Amino acid sequence: MMAEKVQKKVLLNFIYLSRHHAGGKDQVALNLLEGIYKNGDICRCAILCYDYAVEYIREIAPEADIISVKAPKSGAELVRLAHIECVNTFILPGIIRKNNIGLVFHASCTTGLFKLKVPSIVIPHDIKAVSHRVMGSVKIVWYKYILYKMMYAVDFKNADKIIAISKADCSEIRNYYAKYKDKIVQIYNPIKVNVNDVIPEMPKKGDIVAINIQFHHKNIITLIKAFEMIQDKIDSRLILVGNIPKRVHYLQEYVKEHNLSDRVIFTGFVNGKRKRELLTSCCIYVNPSLFEGFGMTAVEAMILKVPTLLSRVSANYEVTKGMCRYYEPADDCEALAEAIMTFFDSPETGEELELKSKEMLRRYDYKKIAAQYMELFLEVMG
Repeated sequence: MMAEKVQKKVLLNFIYLSRHHAGGKDQVALNLLEGIYKNGDICRCAILCYDYAVEYIREIAPEADIISVKAPKSGAELVRLAHIECVNTFILPGIIRKNNIGLVFHASCTTGLFKLKVPSIVIPHDIKAVSHRVMGSVKIVWYKYILYKMMYAVDFKNADKIIAISKADCSEIRNYYAKYKDKIVQIYNPIKVNVNDVIPEMPKKGDIVAINIQFHHKNIITLIKAFEMIQDKIDSRLILVGNIPKRVHYLQEYVKEHNLSDRVIFTGFVNGKRKRELLTSCCIYVNPSLFEGFGMTAVEAMILKVPTLLSRVSANYEVTKGMCRYYEPADDCEALAEAIMTFFDSPETGEELELKSKEMLRRYDYKKIAAQYMELFLEVMG
């Protein structure tokens, strides 16, 4: 008798996961993994990751088929990118042969120098290093700009499909890499937030919170300056959540120089539980970003029924469906200060927040989005 043909698997390439949670890109991969697991599709997948990620992947998907490789000792950005490129170029082809892989999904960019023998899909998350080289007073250095421009070109050439995380992201990829526009598939990010059915009481008192402060384009300096302008008119503190690498030390320096340390609090990195506590106890979540490819935390805040104020840039308005309050221009501290005061003068009702929460849950449920991904994987795998 002819042996039964073994079903080929989708390889979820998760070597992009950082040792310490790096924000939205890591969370997208983990939410997608949990959605695939909860939908009963993990048996169709294998997962490639660095050795340090095995434990927390196993916590999400206990029965997952995990293939690990040794991580580089250095955590420097360029070293990490170079190592990922080497793994995807020289090690990945052997993994594909030995593990009956029929398709590779790269959970970020830097996917290897050559096209694989099986179909591949990449999610770059955004191409801001190319499309927004200058944001505010910061300009990406020339060698990083060239590196990323070449990297995206190689990744998109070798991929069979490119995931755009919003219509705004799709438009930018089409604009800067028009040659590959027919490969683009737009799928929104999967969001996993547990929410209760209690309608919040309004008005609400608490702190003003901003999350993911570790990059220049998050524009936290404008929020600090706006808060400084209104601090005598409100009782709230400003809570800034996230790692503070050397590149954004100027935030702490400004707070210290302007005697704001009693009212502006830096929490450093917090885990998911603490992040939820900070959101649910605050009176406003603010995202003053100069650029967003998607903006996950704003959606999470809306799902948790938290009043949300966003800069009206790139994908912010699209992803939140125009249901938040917005201000512009993004780098105008006076406009932001005025928008915050409007929140205190005319707070949203609990019923309004409940409606927004239900809409965001319906739109971005992680199991629903994971099903869309699996449908695409199987279609491309053929």
